[in-house]
Amino acid sequence: MCPMLRKLAGTALLATCAALAPAAHAQDELVVESIQSSTGPLAYGGVPFQNSIRLAFEEVNARGGIHGAKVKLIERDNGSDKGQSINLANQAVDRDRAILVLGPTSTTDAMAVAPLFADKRTPNLHSGMSDAVLKVGGTWSMKFQQSPTMVTAVVAQYAREKMSIRKVALVFDRSNETWIDSKNSFRDPFKAAGGTVVAEEAIVTADSNFQPLATKLKTQDIDAIYLATFPEQSANIIVQLRQAGVPEKVRFIGAVGMVSPKFLAAVGKAGEGAVAVSDHVIGLDRPLNKAFEAAYQARYGIEPDSWAAVGYTQGLLAIATLQEAGPKPTRQAVHDAFLRIKDVPILGGSGLWNQKDRKPEFGAVVLTVKDGKFVVAP
Repeated sequence: MCPMLRKLAGTALLATCAALAPAAHAQDELVVESIQSSTGPLAYGGVPFQNSIRLAFEEVNARGGIHGAKVKLIERDNGSDKGQSINLANQAVDRDRAILVLGPTSTTDAMAVAPLFADKRTPNLHSGMSDAVLKVGGTWSMKFQQSPTMVTAVVAQYAREKMSIRKVALVFDRSNETWIDSKNSFRDPFKAAGGTVVAEEAIVTADSNFQPLATKLKTQDIDAIYLATFPEQSANIIVQLRQAGVPEKVRFIGAVGMVSPKFLAAVGKAGEGAVAVSDHVIGLDRPLNKAFEAAYQARYGIEPDSWAAVGYTQGLLAIATLQEAGPKPTRQAVHDAFLRIKDVPILGGSGLWNQKDRKPEFGAVVLTVKDGKFVVAP
């Protein structure tokens, strides 16, 4: 071989080795991407989600990782925007080569990215509650939150049996699939238990003037108003309806979105006695819950809320899935592992996460606002 060819061959060999080195190193870490709404209207959930996911992976890495491999968590903010969610999903799959993607935060954004993840055969453990995501994403769309059907039925039963509510008006955000499901999931079991739905009033996320709604509802013969809306909007509705003359005897009942510090801060005294349902509750007397709450406080300097508990459960499910997938897992192995995991210890409901036909089941708790805080309802 002439000197020039030998030189070119040597250069090619070095280039090949350089290209292979990062790939070999990458096998020593597991790339997981988390796409959350850290800014925008969904930040009330996205920020604590991201905080808790980060905490869960920091803890597992401190214990030596998963099968000896450290988790590389890549965090992205979609700004509560569907288009940005799609862009970030593409980056997670093609550029970052994530073997598992967590998020987006909302059902709407999860619906937008689910077909993409299915097409590129990438496991996506999203935060959406609606079962509709399972249809558009197939088995690559992996739910860890219970559907509104399961959670909301608990508070519908409570309203009839414990609160003796006979007649309700339903107010729901028609621009969000989860809130539509929540409204239906309250309405149907409530009516099946002998209750009457007097009215169904649709709003959209951008609405802020509820005086026309107040004028209409204060003349209705109702015992309660059920709200399937975002937390600050729920607070705004309650304040405006009380100011407009909706009597104190009319109770307010909320979906999971109501259980948020943002709701409590915005509603003030008008929220006393409001009832809502949640599958994750801060303050439960369990070792795992206490350890999480102490760790979150130490890491971020603030007390966790129920959304932080949801995010930590998402992290726990992701870790359990990666452990089940075995050493150096492929995306297919992660996908298959998620379908096998069961009895995973979590913070919410009964404390153990399971799924049936890809739909999670772990229970829920009814809460009420007392002295400006959510407590377990009697």
